[in-house]
Amino acid sequence: MGLFTEDELTGIQPTGSAWVVSQDDPATVPVPLQTTIVDVKGPYTERDRKLWVFLLHAVFDELGEKPMHTLSVREINAVFREVGGDHNTKWLWDSARRLAATVAEWKTTCELGDERFEELGVGALLFANLTKRSRGTGNLTFGFPPNLIPIIKEPMRFARLRVHFLLKLSGKYAVTLYEILEGFANRRDGRCEVAIDDLRTWLKVPDDAYPDWKNFRHRVLRPAIDQINADPIGAGFTVDYTPVRDGRFYKKIVFQMTKTDNRKATERLMKAKASTKKKRQGGDALAIPTWAEERARSIAQEKGWDYHALEREWRSFANDPENPGAAFVGFCKQKKALR
Repeated sequence: MGLFTEDELTGIQPTGSAWVVSQDDPATVPVPLQTTIVDVKGPYTERDRKLWVFLLHAVFDELGEKPMHTLSVREINAVFREVGGDHNTKWLWDSARRLAATVAEWKTTCELGDERFEELGVGALLFANLTKRSRGTGNLTFGFPPNLIPIIKEPMRFARLRVHFLLKLSGKYAVTLYEILEGFANRRDGRCEVAIDDLRTWLKVPDDAYPDWKNFRHRVLRPAIDQINADPIGAGFTVDYTPVRDGRFYKKIVFQMTKTDNRKATERLMKAKASTKKKRQGGDALAIPTWAEERARSIAQEKGWDYHALEREWRSFANDPENPGAAFVGFCKQKKALR
């Protein structure tokens, strides 16, 4: 896809604090496109998407180390309230219940190109303890599905979402559209071309709602884009779009994202800092994470190959992949036989 992101040098990690609303140091979290461009079945609302992203940022460092996490409901709600949410915390318990009841089927779409994606299958977006006793503690105890954690921690394609900007969005479709577009904002060309039917699916527009282009543009697309463009500093980009005809009817939309100068300056600074840190520490650009090594060893054992020979061969031609772990596993899966 020709992506450039600051994560090529800094690693796939959140920035800022989920608990502190700041434009100078925005809280951002990498979210796999597999969880953004997704087919969901269940009572999944835009507020639920916000809570899921917030919880992900808040416990990102604990993923894979602890099966369940505990956060104060009052403290979570205080952040939402600061950006325009409710004073009552009941919505948060209701939202967690909906997330636990929502079944997601991840599909390989939009050039995602991650073979692990096919192994993910179907599952809930969140686990949560929602008993009366749990509510009485004032703490939300929750977890992310174990088979989703490797995708989150080592994504091939992801959107670096700005958490508090996301929380401020209020339009019915603005939240999802922002998540999708952010996934393409870091492409070198800042471009996203999508069939209108696919976009309707991603945005969860009911089949019988706004069937013609004029209504879809007026009721869905324009209000969402206007919200994003109303705060370019918060979003980190502005967006334009062009509908594309096929005969008499509009069939595709081309979105064009333009990063703000503030974002460009921040990314240049992050890149320079990461480069300096990498040189100082002598970091390995082809470091293979534990999950990838375990998967590669399993493949090698199954095929009767020497794991170390397999790793040496991959390293001999690997050309600074964006995600070494996923690239190594993909190489092992596609390989026919060792020379």
